[in-house]
Amino acid sequence: MKSIALAALLATVAAGGVCAQTASFQCPPSGTQFTYRGDGLEKENTASGHDATVCLYDSLSNGKAESLRVHGGLVGSVDAQGESFAKGLDLKALWPLKVGNKITNAVTVVGRDGKSYTSTVTMTVAAYEKVTVPAGSFDAFRVEESKADSNGRDIHWWAPAVSASVKESFPDWRTPGKTITLDLVSLKPAAK
Repeated sequence: MKSIALAALLATVAAGGVCAQTASFQCPPSGTQFTYRGDGLEKENTASGHDATVCLYDSLSNGKAESLRVHGGLVGSVDAQGESFAKGLDLKALWPLKVGNKITNAVTVVGRDGKSYTSTVTMTVAAYEKVTVPAGSFDAFRVEESKADSNGRDIHWWAPAVSASVKESFPDWRTPGKTITLDLVSLKPAAK
């Protein structure tokens, strides 16, 4: 009985320590290379700098070269639609990341069909947890992004040790009801 009570106490103390974690915003050093894979997708992102709170990457996504802008270290954009969506979010209010931080914004974007769409988006720092991916195990903040008009949600596991997401999960825009998960499979630090 004592061992069960001790285990419960240790679990409570450990959980309290995890909840107290915070992380300040930063982008990875230029030249750091991240390779992600999952569900038929492969992305190689090479950090190339930052523009205020936007991390910049040269990205190769399934063989297609793109300039990737990751707003607040969390929401990526490679086109005008993605850029207007990300700019509609007050991502600065999530930083420093801390479990419980939350923002809700009405975001208006022009879709590929030329029509204007407005959605209420909520982003919540839901947990600080250990996540294991092929590149290793990382302590990461789980940031959940949901839209009021959608059942799906995007999840970002942002790891302070690498200043980037090490895992992402999001609805497949090509196949309704399907979720895509991208895992960090390799990490190459910037050359010194």
